[in-house]
Amino acid sequence: MNTIYLVGFMGCGKTSVGKLLSKQLEVPPYDVDSTVEKLRGKSIKEIFQSEGEDTFRNYESLAIRQLPLEHAVVMTGGGAVVREENLSYMKDKGIVIYLKTSFPVLWNRLMNEEERKKRPMLLTRTKEEVQALFGERSKHYEKCDIEIVTDHFTTEEVCHQILEKLNRLNTKQLDKTKK
Repeated sequence: MNTIYLVGFMGCGKTSVGKLLSKQLEVPPYDVDSTVEKLRGKSIKEIFQSEGEDTFRNYESLAIRQLPLEHAVVMTGGGAVVREENLSYMKDKGIVIYLKTSFPVLWNRLMNEEERKKRPMLLTRTKEEVQALFGERSKHYEKCDIEIVTDHFTTEEVCHQILEKLNRLNTKQLDKTKK
């Protein structure tokens, strides 16, 4: 099994889905943001404040390339696919799954005070600015291999949808090799 990369806007469920999916597939989970924090010895919030978003994106790109290429589930940051080279790399090394969530559902999830504290962008941007960012990033997310709509689904239901689509994809690939 190649690596599965989960992408989507902040609050779409990459971390919770990634952890459960890795258990179900019996492969390790890797969180790109946590990897950056370990490598840099700072929280994402501290990196944003002291070094800026561009520097964080450089660290993020490096971290994506340092993670395993097989038998893993990787949860990316919400902006990882904005850099075309990251998306190309992930598509080349595995399967990229977009956890698609509507903005109203995302905003509702993100308004939780604990979530706001973890996400540097939410501390400095208005709802309109976050929505504009969501719109900009959506065109990048839609270039992924598989799209899973997460609105109003539990983590378990989203994982089930992913496993079904992966099974269909594997069946199609097997059929092609038989012909």
